[in-house]
Amino acid sequence: MKTLKNTQTVNKTQSRASKLFQAIMILALLFVASDIYAQTKEVQFEVYTNSAAKASQYLLGDDVALRDCASVNCEKLTTLNIGTRVRLLAKSETPQTINGITSRFYKIKMGPQVGWIWGGLISQKTMVSQINPEVKFVFGEAGVDYKGYKRFQIRAVRSGAEIDKIYVKSETLNHDLINLLEKKDNAYGTDVISLCSNEGESCETTDSKSYIVFKDNKLMQTNNLAALKKVKFNRSNYAFSCELDNQ
Repeated sequence: MKTLKNTQTVNKTQSRASKLFQAIMILALLFVASDIYAQTKEVQFEVYTNSAAKASQYLLGDDVALRDCASVNCEKLTTLNIGTRVRLLAKSETPQTINGITSRFYKIKMGPQVGWIWGGLISQKTMVSQINPEVKFVFGEAGVDYKGYKRFQIRAVRSGAEIDKIYVKSETLNHDLINLLEKKDNAYGTDVISLCSNEGESCETTDSKSYIVFKDNKLMQTNNLAALKKVKFNRSNYAFSCELDNQ
């Protein structure tokens, strides 16, 4: 027959075992989380010494700080407007992660000043409007939202100023998967950016591709180009890529 003392001993043993199990699970979760974080893909660009042709890029962010060394703690020399074209001369030895985006600092020259800018503020893909050549669309990562979803951004810019921007939730989207429809393929009277590859490889869970359209100086997401004329544009400034549910 179990005594009160034996019961208390068993309970204490079970409690210690339960706490030990919880501690192991917490450590395991932290290890997995840190491993995922460590595997964050770096936003990278070619520099002039490696490829002169690919070293010219445009800025994705506005008021980008040009610093006197490769760190956010370095002195700010000046700020650069969104859409500014820069030539990347060199890159820092190690990447830095800021707001969930991992990239290095890149050395550039603007007039007489030589300084460093962080790569997370450089456009990973820049497209010129088919309707108005003065307008450019810049694309890049946008960190994560408050729920932990990875985001990308597309901004419409003209003459160093942002016209509009839109965000896209996705874990797989990259600059190779987006394309601006050329005039010969575009019968919609507006700029259309496809967020999926032409083969539909990034759209395995849906028959519809996802598009960003630019009309009346506004960016909006749609899955149905045939209905473009009926779409009422608003400034929701949020989109979902084709491989995720709109939730």
